[in-house]
Amino acid sequence: MINIKTVEDIYKLTSQDILDLFKETRVFKITLNKVWEGRTDVKKRFVNPMEFMEGISKDIADAINAPIDEDYWLLILGEPGTGKSTLSIALYKYIMKYLGYSDEQTKENIYLDVCYLPYDYLGRINLHSKQIQERGQIFPYPIVLDEAHNMFDLFAEGATGTARKILQRIFEIREFRLAHIINTQIPRQLAGRARERFHSLIILWKEPIYIGEGSTPLMEKVYQDYTKNILKKDLGEGNIGYFLWGAFYNKEMTHSIMRWILKHQISIEELRPILRRFMPDSFFPMLLLLHESTELRKVYAEIKLYNNAIKSLYDTFGIKGTHKSTFLKLLVELSKNMENIKDKKDANNNYIVSPPVSVRVDNEKVIDALQYIGNVSKEHIIEESTGGDSDIKESSYKRTTKVVHEEFYIKIKSIHPDIYFFLKNNHHIIERRAKLHAASGYHL
Repeated sequence: MINIKTVEDIYKLTSQDILDLFKETRVFKITLNKVWEGRTDVKKRFVNPMEFMEGISKDIADAINAPIDEDYWLLILGEPGTGKSTLSIALYKYIMKYLGYSDEQTKENIYLDVCYLPYDYLGRINLHSKQIQERGQIFPYPIVLDEAHNMFDLFAEGATGTARKILQRIFEIREFRLAHIINTQIPRQLAGRARERFHSLIILWKEPIYIGEGSTPLMEKVYQDYTKNILKKDLGEGNIGYFLWGAFYNKEMTHSIMRWILKHQISIEELRPILRRFMPDSFFPMLLLLHESTELRKVYAEIKLYNNAIKSLYDTFGIKGTHKSTFLKLLVELSKNMENIKDKKDANNNYIVSPPVSVRVDNEKVIDALQYIGNVSKEHIIEESTGGDSDIKESSYKRTTKVVHEEFYIKIKSIHPDIYFFLKNNHHIIERRAKLHAASGYHL
């Protein structure tokens, strides 16, 4: 009988225990039971979840810390709610531990290490490059790419230019020693250059449990023990629960699977054809790893909400293409000057910024594209040369001398309520992710 009262009990689970649990799943009963008939190597493929996570994390840490400068890309596929983000965080935490980072360093660094938008990933690559220059040596490090189809889809609306920059870089950064923990639910949208980089693959899925019905007694008991004793959640009868599972594939199998998914236009919801055709190197009960990301889950959720809010602001103000990166710059600069943003509104219901905040931009077109964010005006400052002396003049000055240098600024006198509340609710996140936004480049 399997009893889960403490985390130590999870470590005690044997291959036979996990196989017995797996035999209650639909995927086994409907598909794999017949496919595996006569095979003698099945039992050894069922591994303890804690040992699996610790083992693969150490393997990744060792790979990027090897004598030869090399990176590592792990892809996690699964439908929504199968634990992709949760597993990504847990692996990130363990890789950081094996690379010598403390828990406190991990909690702080994760604000920079989770990439959700194309600009995030480009910024994280550039930031790592700067850190290498500062240290004077290449060093290993993990990053998380959440919903990677946002970053590696050449045809993503409004992000084509940035996506191309990213795809150009992913082969250039092999020697950066970056471990990429990547997850997505849309594998067919991943560009070919990204697919070629993967070293291993994990597929996650969920098996329904109808609590109290008795059709899956082992999974039901482990599910209830774990949620009650480890996660501290009490679920009574009449509820539908989900037991999460994972399958791991090595590099050779990963590329075969990705080519097959692409050729046959298989979606990740069509799990059984994949498992029937490609035997995993190992199976593990993903459910029993949920506790490993508890302390980082709040930060991860904050970052995701923050990025979704930025995407919403893009839509609200019609900000597209390269202007998105400049808009991020405005948010960062406004966040640095929160004391200037008052709880008072102007005649247009915008929140007053006093004194106004001026942000340098590339050209007048940028200013025109961002005019709806509030009460803004443009400043065009030129430096002119008059026989060896220079003088600063406004654009209204009729120029008869040679222009040596000119700068454009957006002068922000008030901001739209949507921006005000975004800054108010996300100030602590902007502070931490400012380096990431700056590293992406504000003139993409």
